[in-house]
Amino acid sequence: MSGHIVLDRQKLAVAFSEIDVIRKTLPASALSALAQEVVKRVADNLNVTLPLEVMPSSEDIDTLCLALSSPDEGAAITLIEVAQRKGVGYESLYRFYLAEASRRLGTWWDEDRVSFYSVTIAAGRIYAILRTLRLQKHLPTPDLRRAALFAAVPGENHTLGIAIAADLARDRGWDVELFQGHAHDELVDVMSRRDTQLIGLSASTKRSLPALMKLIVALRISKPKAKILVCGQIASGDFSFDGLTRADAATNDFDTALAHMETMVACGFT
Repeated sequence: MSGHIVLDRQKLAVAFSEIDVIRKTLPASALSALAQEVVKRVADNLNVTLPLEVMPSSEDIDTLCLALSSPDEGAAITLIEVAQRKGVGYESLYRFYLAEASRRLGTWWDEDRVSFYSVTIAAGRIYAILRTLRLQKHLPTPDLRRAALFAAVPGENHTLGIAIAADLARDRGWDVELFQGHAHDELVDVMSRRDTQLIGLSASTKRSLPALMKLIVALRISKPKAKILVCGQIASGDFSFDGLTRADAATNDFDTALAHMETMVACGFT
């Protein structure tokens, strides 16, 4: 079995709370995009075989899906802990239990068997559980060089600022790889294949918020140890990007952004 990780219920409570804030803040179209992103990316990892004695039945997965969307936010956590006590490790929890639940929720959604409201709750909780588990799991030491990936959010037309910021950071000794004009899936794929763990994302107005949040969610799943810095005019608004499930820092000022980057490298991405 892969490594056993005891779920930190306190951290999960914080993550669930932050997910609720996001759900109450974003419009329905943005929530739908985020839920679809979680369901798609987690379900894509369904490629594991478990021993029969710990293999969840179809009914078990149905129960997990219902618990994930229930008013009781602790119901799904309890089911995950039961699986852990049976000896199911991190990789199997992720790749079979959460991935299978994500796939089934996606099917139910397509077939109109569950409401939009229920799916957004369930997807948010899957994301929070996965994020918390990954933060607790020991992962390989990331690249601690003064290196960063900079990217304009897909669909963003104002890209001059991020290009200038990349050049200024390079002038100060940073190794910066800049991405502009990439579609969402393409950007997530190329960033996921880079060892660099510091990511700067640029967005201007609130119109870019759905694309930005969708990108952050995808990167949190594909690069769990990455530090994400949001830059640009969008950071001057009234939406908070701080927190376990969102960005690690946000600023509209280059010097402040650079200070955040130096701190992240100095702290070793812990």
